[in-house]
Amino acid sequence: MASDLATYEFGSPVYSVAQLRAAEEKALLVTAPGELMQRAAFSLSVGCAAMLRESCTRVYGASVLVVAGPGNNGGDALFAGALLATRGVCVRVYRVVPHTCHEAGLVACLGAGGRLIDLLIGEFDLVIDGIAGLGSLRPVDLELARFINHSALVVAVDMPSGVDANTGECSADACVHADVTFTFGAFTPGLVLAPGAEFVGAIEVVDLDLEFESDPVLQVLGDREVSRLVPSHNFDSYKYSRGVVGIAAGSPSFPGAAALTVLGAEHSGVGMVMLREDFVDRNLILESSPHVIAVDSDSPRITGWVIGPGFSGRDLEHTFLLRVLGGSLPLVLDAGALSSLAGSAELREAVVARSGVTVVTPHIGEFRKLFPRGADADWDWDVDSVRTAARELNAIVVAKAPRTLVIGPTGRAFVDIGASPALGTAGSGDVLSGIIGGLLAGNDLALVDPVAVVAAAVWIHSRAGHLAKAHVANPTAADIGKIVGEVLGDV
Repeated sequence: MASDLATYEFGSPVYSVAQLRAAEEKALLVTAPGELMQRAAFSLSVGCAAMLRESCTRVYGASVLVVAGPGNNGGDALFAGALLATRGVCVRVYRVVPHTCHEAGLVACLGAGGRLIDLLIGEFDLVIDGIAGLGSLRPVDLELARFINHSALVVAVDMPSGVDANTGECSADACVHADVTFTFGAFTPGLVLAPGAEFVGAIEVVDLDLEFESDPVLQVLGDREVSRLVPSHNFDSYKYSRGVVGIAAGSPSFPGAAALTVLGAEHSGVGMVMLREDFVDRNLILESSPHVIAVDSDSPRITGWVIGPGFSGRDLEHTFLLRVLGGSLPLVLDAGALSSLAGSAELREAVVARSGVTVVTPHIGEFRKLFPRGADADWDWDVDSVRTAARELNAIVVAKAPRTLVIGPTGRAFVDIGASPALGTAGSGDVLSGIIGGLLAGNDLALVDPVAVVAAAVWIHSRAGHLAKAHVANPTAADIGKIVGEVLGDV
C-alpha cells in the first residue's frame, strides 16, 4: 500500500510532540468530551475500510486485528475497530498489557461485535497498530513486532510503535513497519526523519482543526509551493533577465563533475550558463552542451555561482573561492569546495562574514569534517545539529541523506520526503548543485525566501530521480539531470 513517491498538493508543517500536545489541549477545552477521539477513530475506520476494499475486494467479512496499548492511542484504534465491526468486519482485540487498555474504547468495540484474544495466532487481512502513542520511546517486543510486520496490511495510529515521534530514532527489529500511518492533527518529525521514516508507509493526515501557538520545527514542501518558487518567465523575458549561473567545477581528474553540474543548471530555468574554463577542458563540456558559454574571467552578467564539484585541492581553486566569497552573489559550495572550507580557517571566516546567500551541500562524511565535535568522530546529524551548523556558518545547509534537511542560518527548516534510491548514484549531487545554483541565480531573492528556494531545488531533484527511474531501470546522474526540465514543466 505504501506509495513509492509521497505527493502533496500543498505543503505540510511538521510540529514537535510538545507543540502537538499543546494544540490538542487547547482544542479539548472547546470541544465535547471524547469528540477529538471519535473524529480520529472515524477517519481511521474509513481509511481501513478503503484499504480492505482495495486489497480484499470486500469490507464485510474481512478480518482485522486491533493491537491495543493502554493509552489514548489504543483508544483511537479500539473505537475504529468498533466502527469496522458495525460494517461486518470480524474484529479481534489483543491487549499488549494484560487486562489493561482504553476502557471506553474496549466496551465500544466488544459491544459492536469485536472479541478479545489472548494469543497472537492466525492470519488477519489488516492489523491496526494502537500500541504506543507519540510520547512513547519504548521499543516493541520483538515477537509482537515480528507478528505484526508479517501481516498482510499494517496501519499505524499516529506513529508506528517503536519509532521516536520527535527524532525518528528506532530499531528496525523492534518497531512496527506500517503500510499506512494515520496521524491526527499534523506531521511530527518521526514521520519524516530517518530511520523511522522508512517504516511509516504512506502518510494520511487527519485534520482536527488544531491551532498552534508557535512555528513548526520543519516544513514539507508541496507541488503548489514549489511552483511558486520556480522562476517564472514573462512575455518579455530574455536570456539575461532569466538569470545567469556561473559554474566553477571539475578538474583534470574529475571533468565529469563539471558536465553534470552544467546539466542540472541548464535545465533549472536560467537563461544562460557560464563555465569557468580554468578548471576543466572546455571542449569536454561544450561537446554535450554547446550553448554553455566558456569564460576565463568573472562576468558581470553572472547572478549566482556553483563552485566545487570535482575540485581536487589545487591552489587556484582556493584563490578563486576566496575571491568569489568576497562578493555578494548567491553561492553554492559543494564537494571539493567543502573540503577546502573544512581545511581553511580563512575560507570559513569568509563564509561567516558574507552578506550574500551561501549554500553548503554536505553528505554525512563532509558534514562531520565541516562541523567536527571533538573526539566523537561518529556523532550523527539530526535537526538540532544541522540547525546549529547553519547558524555557526551563516549558511543554508543542505544535509544530503534519505531525508535531506535544508536549514537556514535563522533556523527555518525544510525536509524532503520524496527522495528515491535512484539518487544514490555517482554525480547525482553535482546535478543537485546545478539545480540549486540555477534556481538561486534565476530568482529575485529579495522577494522569496532563499531557504525555501533551495528546498524547492532539492524537491525537484528528488522528483527527477523518481521519473528517471520510471524510464530507466538504473538511472545515471546524467539521466536524472536530463529530466529536470520535465519536472519543472510539471510544476
